[in-house]
Amino acid sequence: MQVRNFYWYVLNKPLPNLDKLEQLLAGKPFEPCLSQQLSSQGWVSPVSTGERVYEAHGAQLLMLKQEKRLLPAAVVNEYLQAKVEEFELAEGFSPSRKIRQQMKDDLTQELLPKAFTKSSRLPILIFPKQGWLMVLSGSAKSADDATAFLRDTLDGLPISLVNSDNSPSHVMTQWLQNPTSLPEDWALGEEVELQDAEGALVRARNQDLLTDELSVHMDAGKIVSKLALVWQENVSFLLQDDLSIKRIKLLLEQEDALDIGDEVDAKFAHEFAVSCNWLVPFCHSLLKAMGGLEKALAASQDRAFSQTDKY
Repeated sequence: MQVRNFYWYVLNKPLPNLDKLEQLLAGKPFEPCLSQQLSSQGWVSPVSTGERVYEAHGAQLLMLKQEKRLLPAAVVNEYLQAKVEEFELAEGFSPSRKIRQQMKDDLTQELLPKAFTKSSRLPILIFPKQGWLMVLSGSAKSADDATAFLRDTLDGLPISLVNSDNSPSHVMTQWLQNPTSLPEDWALGEEVELQDAEGALVRARNQDLLTDELSVHMDAGKIVSKLALVWQENVSFLLQDDLSIKRIKLLLEQEDALDIGDEVDAKFAHEFAVSCNWLVPFCHSLLKAMGGLEKALAASQDRAFSQTDKY
Protein backbone atom coordinates (compact mmCIF):
# COMPACT_ATOMS: atom_id res chain seq x y z
CA MET A 1 0.00 0.00 0.00
CA GLN A 2 1.69 3.13 -1.27
CA VAL A 3 0.71 6.61 -0.07
CA ARG A 4 0.02 8.98 -2.97
CA ASN A 5 -2.21 11.67 -1.41
CA PHE A 6 -3.59 12.42 2.03
CA TYR A 7 -5.69 14.78 4.08
CA TRP A 8 -4.27 15.12 7.56
CA TYR A 9 -6.13 15.37 10.88
CA VAL A 10 -5.07 15.44 14.52
CA LEU A 11 -6.91 13.54 17.22
CA ASN A 12 -8.27 15.60 20.09
CA LYS A 13 -8.42 12.47 22.24
CA PRO A 14 -7.36 8.84 21.74
CA LEU A 15 -9.56 6.51 19.73
CA PRO A 16 -10.87 3.22 21.22
CA ASN A 17 -8.35 0.45 21.79
CA LEU A 18 -7.73 -2.15 19.10
CA ASP A 19 -10.32 -4.70 20.29
CA LYS A 20 -13.04 -2.08 20.69
CA LEU A 21 -12.20 -0.48 17.35
CA GLU A 22 -12.41 -3.85 15.62
CA GLN A 23 -15.79 -4.49 17.27
CA LEU A 24 -17.19 -1.12 16.19
CA LEU A 25 -16.04 -1.52 12.59
CA ALA A 26 -17.57 -5.00 12.48
CA GLY A 27 -20.90 -3.35 13.29
CA LYS A 28 -20.89 -1.55 9.95
CA PRO A 29 -19.54 -4.04 7.40
CA PHE A 30 -19.62 -3.37 3.69
CA GLU A 31 -22.65 -4.73 1.88
CA PRO A 32 -23.22 -4.42 -1.88
CA CYS A 33 -25.79 -1.95 -3.18
CA LEU A 34 -29.35 -3.17 -3.07
CA SER A 35 -31.31 -2.93 -6.29
CA GLN A 36 -32.75 0.49 -5.40
CA GLN A 37 -29.64 1.94 -3.76
CA LEU A 38 -27.50 4.57 -5.46
CA SER A 39 -24.54 3.82 -3.19
CA SER A 40 -23.37 1.84 -0.18
CA GLN A 41 -20.30 1.78 2.01
CA GLY A 42 -18.85 -0.15 4.92
CA TRP A 43 -15.67 -1.52 6.45
CA VAL A 44 -13.63 -4.36 4.98
CA SER A 45 -10.33 -5.98 5.85
CA PRO A 46 -7.27 -4.30 4.28
CA VAL A 47 -5.74 -7.78 3.79
CA SER A 48 -6.98 -11.35 3.51
CA THR A 49 -6.86 -12.08 7.26
CA GLY A 50 -10.42 -10.83 7.73
CA GLU A 51 -9.53 -8.38 10.50
CA ARG A 52 -10.79 -4.89 9.83
CA VAL A 53 -7.88 -3.16 11.59
CA TYR A 54 -4.43 -3.84 10.17
CA GLU A 55 -1.87 -2.88 12.81
CA ALA A 56 1.89 -2.72 12.21
CA HIS A 57 4.84 -0.32 12.56
CA GLY A 58 3.03 1.89 15.07
CA ALA A 59 0.09 2.48 12.73
CA GLN A 60 -3.43 1.22 12.22
CA LEU A 61 -5.04 0.94 8.82
CA LEU A 62 -8.80 0.92 8.20
CA MET A 63 -10.32 0.27 4.79
CA LEU A 64 -13.62 1.82 3.73
CA LYS A 65 -15.18 0.15 0.70
CA GLN A 66 -17.66 2.17 -1.32
CA GLU A 67 -19.91 1.06 -4.17
CA LYS A 68 -21.92 3.29 -6.49
CA ARG A 69 -24.46 2.56 -9.20
CA LEU A 70 -23.53 4.22 -12.48
CA LEU A 71 -26.65 5.86 -13.82
CA PRO A 72 -25.61 8.85 -15.94
CA ALA A 73 -28.02 11.77 -16.10
CA ALA A 74 -27.89 11.64 -19.90
CA VAL A 75 -29.33 8.12 -19.86
CA VAL A 76 -32.21 9.12 -17.56
CA ASN A 77 -32.92 12.23 -19.65
CA GLU A 78 -33.05 10.16 -22.83
CA TYR A 79 -35.71 7.88 -21.36
CA LEU A 80 -37.46 10.89 -19.88
CA GLN A 81 -37.75 12.61 -23.27
CA ALA A 82 -39.47 9.51 -24.65
CA LYS A 83 -41.93 9.51 -21.74
CA VAL A 84 -42.65 13.22 -22.23
CA GLU A 85 -43.38 12.66 -25.92
CA GLU A 86 -45.75 9.78 -25.09
CA PHE A 87 -47.53 12.01 -22.56
CA GLU A 88 -47.92 14.84 -25.07
CA LEU A 89 -49.38 12.49 -27.71
CA ALA A 90 -51.82 10.99 -25.21
CA GLU A 91 -52.89 14.16 -23.41
CA GLY A 92 -52.42 16.85 -26.03
CA PHE A 93 -50.34 19.11 -23.81
CA SER A 94 -46.89 19.13 -22.21
CA PRO A 95 -46.53 17.72 -18.71
CA SER A 96 -46.09 20.17 -15.86
CA ARG A 97 -42.81 20.48 -14.00
CA LYS A 98 -44.24 18.40 -11.14
CA ILE A 99 -45.30 15.60 -13.51
CA ARG A 100 -41.92 15.65 -15.29
CA GLN A 101 -40.15 15.33 -11.93
CA GLN A 102 -42.36 12.39 -10.97
CA MET A 103 -41.59 10.76 -14.32
CA LYS A 104 -37.87 11.25 -13.70
CA ASP A 105 -38.10 9.79 -10.20
CA ASP A 106 -40.01 6.77 -11.48
CA LEU A 107 -37.50 6.20 -14.28
CA THR A 108 -34.60 6.42 -11.88
CA GLN A 109 -36.13 3.71 -9.69
CA GLU A 110 -36.86 1.59 -12.78
CA LEU A 111 -33.34 1.90 -14.22
CA LEU A 112 -31.32 1.57 -10.99
CA PRO A 113 -31.44 -2.25 -10.78
CA LYS A 114 -30.08 -2.43 -14.35
CA ALA A 115 -27.21 0.00 -13.72
CA PHE A 116 -23.63 -1.20 -13.43
CA THR A 117 -21.86 -0.76 -10.12
CA LYS A 118 -18.36 0.55 -9.46
CA SER A 119 -16.51 -0.07 -6.22
CA SER A 120 -13.49 1.61 -4.66
CA ARG A 121 -11.46 1.38 -1.46
CA LEU A 122 -10.49 4.34 0.67
CA PRO A 123 -7.70 3.77 3.24
CA ILE A 124 -7.65 5.60 6.57
CA LEU A 125 -4.30 5.57 8.35
CA ILE A 126 -4.07 6.20 12.10
CA PHE A 127 -0.91 6.84 14.11
CA PRO A 128 -2.15 6.48 17.72
CA LYS A 129 1.16 7.47 19.33
CA GLN A 130 1.42 10.70 17.34
CA GLY A 131 -2.32 11.41 17.49
CA TRP A 132 -2.72 11.62 13.70
CA LEU A 133 -5.38 10.39 11.32
CA MET A 134 -4.90 10.50 7.54
CA VAL A 135 -7.43 9.83 4.81
CA LEU A 136 -5.39 8.62 1.84
CA SER A 137 -7.31 10.51 -0.82
CA GLY A 138 -6.69 13.46 -3.10
CA SER A 139 -10.30 14.64 -2.79
CA ALA A 140 -11.49 16.86 0.05
CA LYS A 141 -15.05 15.56 -0.44
CA SER A 142 -13.89 11.94 -0.17
CA ALA A 143 -11.98 12.79 2.99
CA ASP A 144 -15.05 14.49 4.47
CA ASP A 145 -17.28 11.54 3.53
CA ALA A 146 -14.84 9.03 5.03
CA THR A 147 -14.45 10.87 8.32
CA ALA A 148 -18.23 11.37 8.52
CA PHE A 149 -18.80 7.62 8.13
CA LEU A 150 -16.07 6.83 10.67
CA ARG A 151 -17.67 9.32 13.07
CA ASP A 152 -20.99 7.52 12.66
CA THR A 153 -19.30 4.14 13.17
CA LEU A 154 -17.52 5.19 16.35
CA ASP A 155 -20.40 7.34 17.63
CA GLY A 156 -18.05 10.32 17.59
CA LEU A 157 -14.71 11.19 16.06
CA PRO A 158 -12.62 13.77 17.97
CA ILE A 159 -10.51 15.15 15.12
CA SER A 160 -9.52 18.50 13.67
CA LEU A 161 -7.82 19.27 10.38
CA VAL A 162 -4.14 19.79 11.03
CA ASN A 163 -3.31 23.49 11.37
CA SER A 164 0.19 24.91 11.81
CA ASP A 165 1.23 27.83 13.97
CA ASN A 166 2.54 29.68 10.91
CA SER A 167 0.50 30.22 7.76
CA PRO A 168 1.51 27.58 5.18
CA SER A 169 0.93 30.08 2.36
CA HIS A 170 3.26 32.64 3.86
CA VAL A 171 5.92 30.06 4.72
CA MET A 172 5.83 28.65 1.16
CA THR A 173 5.96 32.17 -0.27
CA GLN A 174 9.05 32.88 1.82
CA TRP A 175 10.67 29.67 0.58
CA LEU A 176 10.01 30.66 -3.03
CA GLN A 177 11.29 34.20 -2.52
CA ASN A 178 14.35 33.03 -0.63
CA PRO A 179 15.25 29.36 -1.20
CA THR A 180 18.04 29.57 1.36
CA SER A 181 15.30 29.80 4.01
CA LEU A 182 14.20 26.23 3.23
CA PRO A 183 14.92 23.83 6.09
CA GLU A 184 17.71 21.31 5.78
CA ASP A 185 16.76 18.32 3.61
CA TRP A 186 14.12 20.34 1.75
CA ALA A 187 14.28 21.62 -1.84
CA LEU A 188 11.98 23.30 -4.33
CA GLY A 189 10.28 21.23 -7.02
CA GLU A 190 9.07 22.44 -10.39
CA GLU A 191 5.46 23.49 -9.78
CA VAL A 192 3.75 26.39 -8.04
CA GLU A 193 0.39 28.10 -7.86
CA LEU A 194 0.16 31.75 -6.83
CA GLN A 195 -3.06 33.47 -5.81
CA ASP A 196 -4.10 36.96 -4.75
CA ALA A 197 -6.91 38.16 -2.49
CA GLU A 198 -9.28 38.49 -5.45
CA GLY A 199 -8.72 34.88 -6.47
CA ALA A 200 -6.56 35.53 -9.54
CA LEU A 201 -4.29 32.52 -10.21
CA VAL A 202 -0.91 32.01 -11.79
CA ARG A 203 0.35 28.46 -12.35
CA ALA A 204 3.78 27.26 -13.38
CA ARG A 205 4.66 23.63 -13.96
CA ASN A 206 7.72 21.69 -15.10
CA GLN A 207 10.00 24.69 -14.92
CA ASP A 208 12.59 26.39 -12.76
CA LEU A 209 10.67 28.34 -10.10
CA LEU A 210 13.43 30.88 -9.46
CA THR A 211 12.48 33.19 -12.30
CA ASP A 212 11.90 36.94 -12.48
CA GLU A 213 8.42 36.29 -13.88
CA LEU A 214 7.25 34.64 -10.66
CA SER A 215 8.99 37.30 -8.56
CA VAL A 216 6.96 39.97 -10.34
CA HIS A 217 3.72 38.23 -9.36
CA MET A 218 4.81 37.93 -5.72
CA ASP A 219 5.85 41.60 -5.69
CA ALA A 220 2.32 42.37 -6.88
CA GLY A 221 0.87 40.67 -3.81
CA LYS A 222 0.27 37.09 -4.87
CA ILE A 223 1.16 34.35 -2.39
CA VAL A 224 1.78 30.65 -2.81
CA SER A 225 -1.23 28.34 -2.49
CA LYS A 226 0.47 25.19 -3.82
CA LEU A 227 4.15 24.33 -4.05
CA ALA A 228 6.06 21.29 -5.28
CA LEU A 229 8.79 20.24 -2.85
CA VAL A 230 11.32 17.46 -2.35
CA TRP A 231 12.22 16.05 1.07
CA GLN A 232 15.52 14.27 1.72
CA GLU A 233 16.07 13.95 -2.03
CA ASN A 234 13.56 11.10 -2.02
CA VAL A 235 9.97 12.24 -1.45
CA SER A 236 8.55 14.62 -4.03
CA PHE A 237 5.06 16.01 -3.45
CA LEU A 238 2.72 18.96 -3.88
CA LEU A 239 1.98 20.86 -0.67
CA GLN A 240 -1.28 22.82 -0.50
CA ASP A 241 -2.13 25.73 1.77
CA ASP A 242 -4.43 23.53 3.88
CA LEU A 243 -1.46 21.17 4.51
CA SER A 244 -2.98 18.44 2.38
CA ILE A 245 -0.42 16.49 0.39
CA LYS A 246 -0.85 15.49 -3.26
CA ARG A 247 1.05 13.50 -5.91
CA ILE A 248 3.59 11.87 -3.61
CA LYS A 249 6.38 10.01 -5.38
CA LEU A 250 9.37 8.19 -3.95
CA LEU A 251 12.32 9.11 -6.12
CA LEU A 252 14.81 6.52 -4.90
CA GLU A 253 14.31 2.90 -5.77
CA GLN A 254 14.15 0.51 -2.84
CA GLU A 255 17.14 -1.61 -3.78
CA ASP A 256 16.69 -3.85 -0.75
CA ALA A 257 13.04 -4.58 -1.59
CA LEU A 258 11.97 -8.09 -0.72
CA ASP A 259 11.61 -10.68 -3.44
CA ILE A 260 7.94 -11.18 -2.76
CA GLY A 261 6.80 -12.17 -6.23
CA ASP A 262 3.04 -12.11 -6.67
CA GLU A 263 2.13 -12.68 -3.01
CA VAL A 264 -0.48 -9.96 -2.50
CA ASP A 265 -0.40 -9.79 1.31
CA ALA A 266 3.40 -9.88 1.40
CA LYS A 267 3.61 -7.05 -1.12
CA PHE A 268 1.04 -5.08 0.85
CA ALA A 269 2.95 -5.58 4.12
CA HIS A 270 6.24 -4.50 2.52
CA GLU A 271 4.76 -1.34 0.99
CA PHE A 272 3.00 -0.52 4.26
CA ALA A 273 6.29 -0.80 6.16
CA VAL A 274 8.06 1.44 3.64
CA SER A 275 5.26 4.02 3.84
CA CYS A 276 5.28 4.15 7.65
CA ASN A 277 9.07 4.35 7.67
CA TRP A 278 9.16 7.66 5.79
CA LEU A 279 5.72 9.11 6.54
CA VAL A 280 6.13 9.76 10.29
CA PRO A 281 9.49 11.60 10.12
CA PHE A 282 8.30 13.44 7.01
CA CYS A 283 5.22 14.78 8.81
CA HIS A 284 7.26 15.76 11.86
CA SER A 285 9.70 17.60 9.61
CA LEU A 286 6.86 19.39 7.79
CA LEU A 287 5.21 20.46 11.05
CA LYS A 288 8.52 21.74 12.37
CA ALA A 289 9.06 23.72 9.18
CA MET A 290 5.62 25.30 9.66
CA GLY A 291 6.31 26.30 13.26
CA GLY A 292 4.59 23.29 14.82
CA LEU A 293 0.90 22.73 15.43
CA GLU A 294 -1.27 25.77 16.03
CA LYS A 295 -0.85 26.55 19.75
CA ALA A 296 -4.43 25.92 20.92
CA LEU A 297 -4.61 22.68 18.94
CA ALA A 298 -1.25 21.53 20.28
CA ALA A 299 -2.30 22.30 23.86
CA SER A 300 -5.55 20.38 23.42
CA GLN A 301 -3.74 17.37 22.01
CA ASP A 302 -1.09 17.45 24.74
CA ARG A 303 -3.80 17.33 27.40
CA ALA A 304 -5.59 14.46 25.65
CA PHE A 305 -2.41 12.43 25.13
CA SER A 306 -0.65 13.31 28.36
CA GLN A 307 -0.36 9.61 29.22
CA THR A 308 0.98 8.66 25.79
CA ASP A 309 4.67 8.61 24.95
CA LYS A 310 5.40 10.94 22.07
CA TYR A 311 7.43 10.15 19.00
